[in-house]
Amino acid sequence: MEYDSLSKIYYKHPAEHNKTYAERFNSPLTRHFDFQIQEYNHRSKYPTFFCYTEKFAMLTEIIYRKHEDLLQALQAVPPLVMEQFILSSVVDEVRATSDIEGIHSTRKEIKEVVSGSVQSARFSSIVAKYKSILTDSGQISFKTCEDIRAFYDEFIHKEVTANDPTHKLDGDLFRRDSVDITSASGKILHRGVYPEERIIELLNVTLGILHDTDIPLLARVAIFHYFFEYIHPFYDGNGRTARFIVSYFLASRFHRLIALRLSVLIKKNKKKYYELFRETDSEWNCGDLTPFVLGFSEIVSATFDDISILLNNKIMQLTKYRQKLYALIEGDKLTKEIYEALLQSSVFFGGGISMERLMKVTGKSRNTVKYRLDNIPTGHVVESVGGGSKKIYKLNLAIV
Repeated sequence: MEYDSLSKIYYKHPAEHNKTYAERFNSPLTRHFDFQIQEYNHRSKYPTFFCYTEKFAMLTEIIYRKHEDLLQALQAVPPLVMEQFILSSVVDEVRATSDIEGIHSTRKEIKEVVSGSVQSARFSSIVAKYKSILTDSGQISFKTCEDIRAFYDEFIHKEVTANDPTHKLDGDLFRRDSVDITSASGKILHRGVYPEERIIELLNVTLGILHDTDIPLLARVAIFHYFFEYIHPFYDGNGRTARFIVSYFLASRFHRLIALRLSVLIKKNKKKYYELFRETDSEWNCGDLTPFVLGFSEIVSATFDDISILLNNKIMQLTKYRQKLYALIEGDKLTKEIYEALLQSSVFFGGGISMERLMKVTGKSRNTVKYRLDNIPTGHVVESVGGGSKKIYKLNLAIV
C-alpha cells in the first residue's frame, strides 16, 4: 500500500489533509519524537513522528532477504577478489560522498590514497575512517555531542577549513553563528538550528534516537540522518559526516560492503535524495518523517542490488580475461597462481598487489615469488612504487 506524503495530499486532496494528518499523528502505530521542525520562512512548527506502515514492513523484509542472498553469493568469491572489490568500493564511496556535496575529485586521486601510494593527501582522513569500518578494531563512539565533535575533527574538519578558513568551528563544540543551506540560484532552502545551546540540545535527542534499539535500525538511521541535516551542527561537512555515521551503523547489522556503497547509490539517486529532505521540511508535511524513512530505505535496498550487479559484472569480466590470459601464458602452477593474483587485483581495484600479499596468496617465500616474477615475459607485468617505497605489481591488461 502506497503512503503519500501529507504535502502531496495537501495539493492533491486538500479537503482530506487535516483529517489524514490527525489519523496518522494519533495512530497507535505512530512513534513520536521530542523534536519539532519548521520550514524556513514559515511560522508553524510541528512535532515529528513516524508511522509503522505496511510498506516499511515490506521494505524491511526485502532488505533482509537481499542481505541473506548477498551473504550466500559472497561465499563463492575468492578472498583476494573480495579484498580488491572492497578497496575499489572504498574509492567509489569516498568519491561519491564528496561529489554529492559538489567537491570535485578523481578516482585516481582517491585510489592513490586508498592504496597508500600517497601520504598526507586530500581525502586521507576520510579514507582512513571508511577503511576503519572494515576492521573490528575500528570502533567509533557516537554517543555524545563530544563524540561527534571528536569524530568530525579527525574526519573532515581539517579539509573543510583548508578549503574555506571561515568554516572553522568557533563554538564550544559546534558552530556559533547561523548557517543557511541554499539552492544553486542562492535561494535559502533551510536555516540550521541556532544558537549552539539548541544545537546541543537537539543533537542529544537525535543521538538518543540513533541508539534506541526499540526502533528498527533502518528507521532510526534514516531519522538520525534527517535530524542531523536539519540541525546542521557544522558550517560545512554535515552531509558527509551524517552519511558516514549512517553507513557505520548499517555496517554493524549488514555486510560491510553496504557501508561502502551507500553514498554511491545516493549519488545515483541524488534528485530523489534531496527531494526527500525538501518534502520532509515542508510545512504541509506537518512533521511526518515516514516518507523520508521509506525513501531512504528504498535507497538502502537499491544498494544491495548495486553490489550484486557490480560484483557479477566484475566476475564475468575476470572470467573473460582469464580465458584469454591462460591461452597466452606458459609456466608452472605457481606462475599461473601469480598471474591469477595479478589479474584479480588489476580487474577489481587496479591498484596492484604487493610482494607481501603475493607471498601470502601463494604461500611461497619472497625469493621463490620474485624468481617467478623475474621470469614472466617483459610487458606482462608493470612495476611501480607504493607507500613506504614498497614495490607494487600489476598485470598489463593490454595483453588480454
